Amino acid sequence: MRQVLIVVVMLCWSTPSLAIIEGLQANVESFRSYVSIRQISPYPSHNGQELNACGGTLVAYNLVLTALHCRGSFDAAVSGGAPVFVGVNLQSDGTFGAKLRVIDVLFPPVRLGSERLDAALLKLDSDATEYGAEVANFFEGGLIIGTSTTTLGLGQGLEGTPLEYYDSRIAEPELCDTTRVDFDMAHDFCVGVPGSTQRTGYGDSGGPLYILENSPEAKHLFAGIVKGGVKAGPSGPEETENIRYTDVRKVRDWIADITKCYNRSVGSNMSAGNITTCGNTSSDASLTDTYWRIDKLFEHGVIVTNNRREPHLVLRGDGQNTVNATVGCNRISASFAQNGLGLTFGQETSTRMACLPPLDQLEQELILLLEKVESFWIVGDSMVFLNSGGDVIANLVAVYLP
Repeated sequence: MRQVLIVVVMLCWSTPSLAIIEGLQANVESFRSYVSIRQISPYPSHNGQELNACGGTLVAYNLVLTALHCRGSFDAAVSGGAPVFVGVNLQSDGTFGAKLRVIDVLFPPVRLGSERLDAALLKLDSDATEYGAEVANFFEGGLIIGTSTTTLGLGQGLEGTPLEYYDSRIAEPELCDTTRVDFDMAHDFCVGVPGSTQRTGYGDSGGPLYILENSPEAKHLFAGIVKGGVKAGPSGPEETENIRYTDVRKVRDWIADITKCYNRSVGSNMSAGNITTCGNTSSDASLTDTYWRIDKLFEHGVIVTNNRREPHLVLRGDGQNTVNATVGCNRISASFAQNGLGLTFGQETSTRMACLPPLDQLEQELILLLEKVESFWIVGDSMVFLNSGGDVIANLVAVYLP
């Protein structure tokens, strides 16, 4: 059985935090699709207790939808990482009726970069509905500016922390800074009220946003996944933020395909690290021993100069832990260290040829890139490098040479 380690990247752990900032206690009976992704606390004062690492939403009897940036170090669990549980059947006192293991992780078949879809499915080892959890009802209408919303969260709460919520409204995309590389107009939307200090906190990534159904039943319909906050701007209070969400409507067809691939009587043939739809599976490229063509450096397209090698890098594994890279002029080498999705490079060395424009500037950007990289993501044949703030600073594509 595969165990999975989840580490938050965007709304991640810096210090222990309460749940929704200035939130109100939620009626758990109304939100039985909420899922808490549990992690052994790294804080010594917690004495090995579990805390909430990310939120999620039950979208099928054994599938939880959460944020892709909650992915963390999946490979670490294989080598003995701490187990992660999904808390279901949340009680009013903040405890859980059951904790189920995550045994598989599924990624949507979209490429990374500015068109990244920040969503992932976690497969559970049991039927969560047998423990009192409920499958969410999906929102299918239009995301109209001004529509009222409700967001849930536990923050980085230990067991016993009550579920909280806050109400807000869908806002103009510009309030979430559409120039950011991690805001994708095709897949994301913005929520916020000018001057409001209510917002999500650390540990709320991946959690749900609901829109109240306009019907006598008045159901809460699942519409968004917490992605991250954006400061409201210099003219407003420092503590105000508008929150970016992934549009759940963009993954409805994918979820339907996944649930068709297996059911209660048929085991799944899907494995972690695979992008899967019915009858079509393609594995993620390997970080090491792969020829990675560099397509973008710091949001700038990379130019291939005539009679020069294309910009690329290769990370050598098998204990070598070295990277060789070039933009078509000097050969740059460095050591590297990988810890799950964490990635850092050591002091670089290079040959000493004189590089003509534009290769001279491009080479300096490559050296700066190696200094700034803190983590990476791979989906299919696409990889991005990210800095300490979680911003994409390079886009690469795996090239398979004959």
